[in-house]
Amino acid sequence: MTTPTIETDVMVVGGGPGGAATAYHLARHGIDVTVVDKARFPREKVCGDGITPRGVAAVLRMGVDTDDPGFERVRGLRVHSRSATIELPWPELTSWPNYGLVRTRHDFDQLLVDRATKAGARLMEGTEALEPTLRDGWVTGGTIRPAGRHDTEPATVRARYVVAADGAASRFAAAAGVRRDDTRPLGIAARRYYRSSYSPGPWFESWLDLWEGDLLLPGYGWLFPLPDGRINLGGGLLNTFKGFRDISAQRLFNAFATMLPEEWGISEETAEGRVLSGPLPMSLNRIPQAVPGMLLVGDAGGAVNPFNGEGIAYAMECGELAADLIYESLVLDRPGIAQSYPLILRERYGRYFSIGRGFARVIGRPAIMGAATKYLLPRPRVMSFAMRLMANLTDGRDGDAGDKLMYVLERLAKAS
Repeated sequence: MTTPTIETDVMVVGGGPGGAATAYHLARHGIDVTVVDKARFPREKVCGDGITPRGVAAVLRMGVDTDDPGFERVRGLRVHSRSATIELPWPELTSWPNYGLVRTRHDFDQLLVDRATKAGARLMEGTEALEPTLRDGWVTGGTIRPAGRHDTEPATVRARYVVAADGAASRFAAAAGVRRDDTRPLGIAARRYYRSSYSPGPWFESWLDLWEGDLLLPGYGWLFPLPDGRINLGGGLLNTFKGFRDISAQRLFNAFATMLPEEWGISEETAEGRVLSGPLPMSLNRIPQAVPGMLLVGDAGGAVNPFNGEGIAYAMECGELAADLIYESLVLDRPGIAQSYPLILRERYGRYFSIGRGFARVIGRPAIMGAATKYLLPRPRVMSFAMRLMANLTDGRDGDAGDKLMYVLERLAKAS
């Protein structure tokens, strides 16, 4: 029997925010694009579900109505520690919206992939991308089969370009020689939904010091409001902490949930679903970001902000950039344009992520985080500046903002 072959201009592996953004922007250019995803939408995804103003801008560029009641709008960040609590509204800047959003990935990813298909992209859900196909060192597509059907003969997708947007593990990209850069930070995070009596209002909430009794743990906690009244509660941990392997995401989550006020009703009785955890590949920690014929987008390329663990904005931005470069390559028949993708990523994010890696190393010491929250959190101007930097919302006007923050943290490190 002849193995079937599917022809397309661009094959996108993965239909999350990065893959959907890639497909949407390609389809709007009139490019024939096929999205392959192992899951069927809607599907659950481990995430904080929060979208910063930078992510909101990317959502708006996909034509999404952010006034939709399926979104919860947030005006800024409320930061807690044992010593202080402070509210930090998003900055009023011309480059970014002045609000954030919250929506479960279950609904958000469905929304984005629907935008892509309405723009003209083809979606093959419930379909597993097995491995890339290569010809003379160039990725020419991939083999696929129905998810879970190991008895089925694989089909072939033949494409002029491929985008790997299949998440942190990205086995598809690994089969083409892409590997993890162990010198760059990796985080782990866990989250769970609750119907709590506590409502944070229109704020992201973050805890910068997590305590297990009298033990200060590395990492941070979050509590985000959902439009249906639930909350997304979670915690994250960086591998820059020397005891990283001794503290699981589950332990960190349990410690955080336990330290919250009892009257908030965070318990097994108010929980919905299990605690789910996953990796956060940060600071473009995949090498290379592109191989001939294939570009890496989102978590597959390690495009997570090392300052705050944000991935949605960068996945969508990378997807839009990849789409633009592939479009130009196809129209002008100049493959080198698409292969400039890693260089443009370095120009766009390189210095910022480099400072973020230094930040991740410094805060890997719990004592420094304890000192930072004690001395810096009560100072609104300092914290407002830090929030703009950590959310990458400096608007180009803070100059050497990252160096300033690192100087302060290094002074705290020496004093602690």
